[in-house]
Amino acid sequence: MLAFYKEALVGLKPRPAFERHMSAGFIEHKPDVPEGTRAATASFLEQLIANAPQPKWTVERTIAEGDLVFLHARFSPAAGAADYAIADVFRLSGCKIVEHWDVVAPPPEDQRNPNSRF
Repeated sequence: MLAFYKEALVGLKPRPAFERHMSAGFIEHKPDVPEGTRAATASFLEQLIANAPQPKWTVERTIAEGDLVFLHARFSPAAGAADYAIADVFRLSGCKIVEHWDVVAPPPEDQRNPNSRF
């Protein structure tokens, strides 16, 4: 799971990472991705990377239980930009990623809580 994340997002190469780590029948649940397929998800991430000045993903926490892996990550579209909080959930089968869900929280407009989301 971490090898996929490192290649696709940290390394900014989603398409080769998807071909290597995702099953052919991969199911994407992100509502922004048309069709919810492996190819559509790779294209969505390539476009996101192309549109961000200096995209950076950092994995903060990883939890695995059975066939599910949860990643708590931060995403910054550019150096010095406020971070998005990302919760990614992946389902695996046969050492391949077969399904993905996520929750993306944009930077808070007013951080009243002294505790960071990370």
